[in-house]
Amino acid sequence: MANKRRSMARVAVIFCITALTAFAGIANAHVEGGEHGDRHQRHDFRKIAKKLKLTDAQKAQAKTIFQGSREVVKPIYASLRDERKNLHTLMHADSVDEAAIRAETARIAAIQADLNVNRAKAGAQFRAILTPSQLATLKTMHEKRLEKMRHEKDDEIADPVK
Repeated sequence: MANKRRSMARVAVIFCITALTAFAGIANAHVEGGEHGDRHQRHDFRKIAKKLKLTDAQKAQAKTIFQGSREVVKPIYASLRDERKNLHTLMHADSVDEAAIRAETARIAAIQADLNVNRAKAGAQFRAILTPSQLATLKTMHEKRLEKMRHEKDDEIADPVK
């Protein structure tokens, strides 16, 4: 029984992580992608909303969730951009300062962790507004997306020149 619970917990964690991949961009599109990214993510959300058969009320709730998340991540993304520029500068300097590169990389990792936590929270809030049927559909969508990503990665490894 305990093993079954652990197994179910693992599945739930994996589901939560994969559920975020499609929706994380929605929350952050405007911040990172500018106008084009925002339009692209709106289009993706419309496709996802259609597949999940979201009600107008659910769409409104989702919009509120993702807009709130976007406001939270704006300064985090700004910080991430600055730190990545710093890392780029360090990596292309005339002399290699290993300690500085490691420290900068650690700062970037911490910022990315903050983004991941925000994505997890937004994803959990979004999933909370879904029906069990919609959650099952979402899970299937994410499994397909993960499988596609695995195949793309395998193709990349097999033919790195692509």
